[in-house]
Amino acid sequence: MGQGLVRLKLPPGCKRYLDHTGVLRTYYRHTKPPTPLPGLPYSSEFMLAYDDAKACAGRDKPLVIGASRTKPGSLNAGLVNYYGSDEFAAMTKDVRQQNRGCLERWRVDRGDRPLRELQHRHLQGYISKLATPHVQRNALRAIRHFLKFCLSKNLIDSDPSAGVQKRKLPKGGGFRAWEESHVAAYVDKHPVGSTAYLALMLLICTGVRRSDAVEIGPRHVNKTAAHPLGILADYLPKKGRRTGGNRVTIPIHPDLAAAIAAMPVIGSETYLLTETGKPFTVKWFGKKMRDWCDAAGVPPLVDEETGRSRNIASHGLRKLCLTRLAEAGCNVFQIAAISGHKDLREVQLYVDAYNRKRAAAEAIEKLVEAQNRNAICLNGKDD
Repeated sequence: MGQGLVRLKLPPGCKRYLDHTGVLRTYYRHTKPPTPLPGLPYSSEFMLAYDDAKACAGRDKPLVIGASRTKPGSLNAGLVNYYGSDEFAAMTKDVRQQNRGCLERWRVDRGDRPLRELQHRHLQGYISKLATPHVQRNALRAIRHFLKFCLSKNLIDSDPSAGVQKRKLPKGGGFRAWEESHVAAYVDKHPVGSTAYLALMLLICTGVRRSDAVEIGPRHVNKTAAHPLGILADYLPKKGRRTGGNRVTIPIHPDLAAAIAAMPVIGSETYLLTETGKPFTVKWFGKKMRDWCDAAGVPPLVDEETGRSRNIASHGLRKLCLTRLAEAGCNVFQIAAISGHKDLREVQLYVDAYNRKRAAAEAIEKLVEAQNRNAICLNGKDD
C-alpha cells in the first residue's frame, strides 16, 4: 500500500484521462478526431477497436469501427463504406436512422456473401417475406439508395433492385385531422398563457410541422405597416431544406399573436421553451404534445392506411389548419402558399373533401325542400 498503485502502460498511441463526470476514458490519438476505445485496455473488445484505429491512422475520413473485420467484396463491406459516405451523411438524421435499421435487418442473412452475386431473385424473396406493405416500402427504399451508391463506386455491375415488386399500400388519407371538439377540450385544459396553448396556436394557425414549430421565434417574424401583428416571411420549412422546398410567408393570426403576448416568458430565438428555459428538440416536443393531449383527453390519432393508433399529435393539427382553409373557401394555390406543398394534388384532397361535404349538405337541403313542396301540394288536393 505504501508503494502506491502500479501505473498501467497503454498500447502505443493511446491516451487516458478522467472526464468531468469522473469516468476514465481511453482514446487512440493518431486519428482525426481521436478514436474512443471501448472496454478495458488489452481486452479483446479494446484490442479489436485499437487495431481498427491504427489501420485508419493518418486518413482524412472518419474511422468506421468494424471495417477491418469484414470480408472484402461482401455486403457487410459495402455497408461499411456506405455508412461512411457523403451520400449517407447527406440524409437527415431521422432518415439515416430508419434506413440503417432496414439495412441492418437485411444484412443478417446475407452479410458475408459477395455483393456482386446479389440478384433480383434474392431481393424479391427478401422483400416478399416482410410483414406489411409499409415495411416492404421502407426496406426497398433503403436498399435502393444503398445499391445506387454501390453502382457509383463500381461495387456492383447492375442494380438488382430494378423491377422488385412490393405489395400495394392501402389507399387512405394518412393521419386524421383533429376535430374541433378535440381543440375545445385541449383549450379547456390548457388555457391562454401556458406553453401547451402556445404550441397549439403555433401549429393550428400556421400549419407548420413540429420540426418547424420548435424553431420559429421572434427572429423569423417581422412587424410591418401592412401586418402590425407580424408576418412569418420567406420561411423555408425544415423538411424542404435538402430538397429545394417552397418558402412560405404567413401573416400572424390574431389568435397566435394573443397566445404569444400572454406568455410570461418566450425565447429570444424560439417562442417555445421547456421548463428549464431551453428550446425544445423535435422528439421532446412530440412527447410533450402527447402528454398535453392525454391530459386533455384528446385520443391518439389513427393512421387511416393501417388502422393503428399512433402517438402523433402535432401532424393532425397541420391537417386541421388546411381543412379550415378549405372550408373557408380558399383555393389550392392559397392553401399551398400556407402549407408549402410542391404537389398541388395533395392540397386538392382537402378542397375535394370539403366540396363533397358541401355538396352532400346542399343535396339534402334540396331533398327536404322538394318533399315539403310535395306535401303542400298533397295537402292542397285533400282540402
